[in-house]
Amino acid sequence: MFEFFTDAFGALNTYFWCISFVFLVGLGIIFTLKLKGEQILRIRETSRLALSEAGAGKTSSKVSSFEAFCMSMGARIGVGNIAGVATAIATGGPGAVFWMWIFAIIGAASSFMESTLAQIYKEPKSDGSYHGGPAYYATKGLKSKTLGIIVAVLIVITFGFGFVGVQSCNASNALCGAFDFENNHLVFAAVLGVLTAIVIFSGVKKIGKFSAKVVPAAAVLWVVFAIIALCLNYENVGNAVAMIFQYAFDLPAVIGGGIGTIIVTGLKRGVFSNEAGLGSVANLAATADVKHPVKQGLVQSFGVLVDTLLVCTVTALVVLSYGAWDTIALDFALGTDDAVKGANLVQGIVSSTAIGEAANYIIAAFLFVFAFTSLIGYYTMSESNARFAKDDKKVIFIIRIAIVIVAFASATLADVSLMDTISDTFMAAMAAVNMIVVCLLSRQVFEAYADYREQKKEGVEDPEFHRDVLSDSSGVTEWE
Repeated sequence: MFEFFTDAFGALNTYFWCISFVFLVGLGIIFTLKLKGEQILRIRETSRLALSEAGAGKTSSKVSSFEAFCMSMGARIGVGNIAGVATAIATGGPGAVFWMWIFAIIGAASSFMESTLAQIYKEPKSDGSYHGGPAYYATKGLKSKTLGIIVAVLIVITFGFGFVGVQSCNASNALCGAFDFENNHLVFAAVLGVLTAIVIFSGVKKIGKFSAKVVPAAAVLWVVFAIIALCLNYENVGNAVAMIFQYAFDLPAVIGGGIGTIIVTGLKRGVFSNEAGLGSVANLAATADVKHPVKQGLVQSFGVLVDTLLVCTVTALVVLSYGAWDTIALDFALGTDDAVKGANLVQGIVSSTAIGEAANYIIAAFLFVFAFTSLIGYYTMSESNARFAKDDKKVIFIIRIAIVIVAFASATLADVSLMDTISDTFMAAMAAVNMIVVCLLSRQVFEAYADYREQKKEGVEDPEFHRDVLSDSSGVTEWE
């Protein structure tokens, strides 16, 4: 049965990614050109917006812009930033990191588009919070309830079950390996399940507050830890950077394959980490209470760059600073059936430094925290889409119970390969559908962006949006 599902989803995975590649890259480039590279050229503005209002939202029942940013970073910064980066290097060589950078820059524009759309078409629900995302803007913008329901179901399956399962399984495996629990994952599964239940039953607003406290601290601590590990291998850092560019167009012989393998690996692992274009973060961006939709779009475009260009990069440099590529491949059996991949590769490399065996426990702890914050973000997406289908307390209760069960059950699994393939397949399908919808509604985003820039040019410090600036505001129920 395991082999059957592996083969079936493996074939679908390849097919769907061929389609998604065209939309993610092609439309991402078009959006970048139309926005004149704002995600890079205006990075000072986007960073200021992202980090402003850090104290806002404490006395409000609504989710602040900063809290929404932290929730989105909680979803982005997960096992993909540690295990995913190591897997990308083991599968596509050091050059995969270069393509992760390229797709992050392109993807930041896509994230701006989808997040701004989510804000334009958001709506309040019975819990007092705003909700929105692909299902909402597909229904309200394209006037297709059927398409909206299909997207909503796809998001719940992809993130509420697939991504939650991958995060939970990876964290549990790292913890079991560090603490020599080997075949007994039940302890960590129970801990993860209980903590998940406590947080998600608290509601979206409290999730936002939790994320605002935990995510920034965890991300900063990981970067600090990675820099310490790099300092202990400082003599190899220059070579690590050189290898990224050296192998950007040339796959190491030990892995086999061609340039296509490097590019697709970089795209897959990059998108898995920063989630640009998948529509997932758009669900979280919609929860923010802001004066202008573009504000959250700019904030989320910055989030993509932080995730990949900073967090993923320091992890990649830690792995590559071990030594020459031949040495890394030989010591960790890369390119063979016994290859050390994922979090275990990072643990093995850092434990070879002066940090020693303590690295196993530290990295396992980071994985647990990142998996947990990601899991919470994925739950928020699932709740938003469940409320889209039916804003009913019983439906939300069922979704919450289902997420807790998936988190617990996945943490008991020793092999994450099948779940990786399944989540990758649904991720590709979600990306293709979402990017098509975003493209069809892109006119509204560009009009909102023009309005925002015009107000800034006139000296308005905090622009306000009114839906009448759109050439077609039908379906926009907020922003009167």
